[in-house]
Amino acid sequence: MEKYIKISTTDDMVIPWILNSKSSSSKLIIFVHWFTGSMNEAHYYSAKEYFLEKGYDVFRFNLYTSGEDTRKLRDCSVKIHAQDIQLVSEYFPQYDEIYFVGHSLAWPCLAWVEAFPQNIKKIILWDPAFEMKTTGKKFYQEWGQIRYQSSGKHLEISPQMRNEFLEDTFLEILSQQNFSKNKIFSIFADGDRHVNLKPDLENLWIESCIIEWANHGFTQEWKYEELFEKNFRIYK
Repeated sequence: MEKYIKISTTDDMVIPWILNSKSSSSKLIIFVHWFTGSMNEAHYYSAKEYFLEKGYDVFRFNLYTSGEDTRKLRDCSVKIHAQDIQLVSEYFPQYDEIYFVGHSLAWPCLAWVEAFPQNIKKIILWDPAFEMKTTGKKFYQEWGQIRYQSSGKHLEISPQMRNEFLEDTFLEILSQQNFSKNKIFSIFADGDRHVNLKPDLENLWIESCIIEWANHGFTQEWKYEELFEKNFRIYK
């Protein structure tokens, strides 16, 4: 079953959501797309089918779209994303277990959530890009706008988001979160630079593993399956 939901935020924006369920499940996986991404990226869509077969409901949502009443990337900040994720996390009290999955630059949005409900069991980071300043330095000014190039598109970015990236305080924020041990787990791609730039995760109570020969998007043959299987074993 696929259910489309639109929820209003506190500032009268709309977050478009999709909930997929195959049976009456007490477990939910929530996917958080990365900066410049969307809920319909291939790894999220493929993961939906895998985890439905494993007995989990799956929830995807867009932090911004081109829709009339939705947020626009040019008006967003990491803090706003975190506030919307907070709203999402509180929307499902009927589930006994909720698992968040965030890819790449989704992790700072998850780090800045003020307080997750008690039914949040794990946060899984797929190849998290911890080097925020590196991305922030790629922002450029053009025609009075701050822009960032991604996949051939030149996207307008808010000044607040640029400042958040350049200040890069998210690891410090994450270290101050009241997460229990083993709450956060990272799955790194061996073929990407992020695995070589990761911080001392043990001091942050973050366990990690590596998928060999995988790129940042885990798009090579069979890497999706390996990623999903590792993810599933973490839940168990």
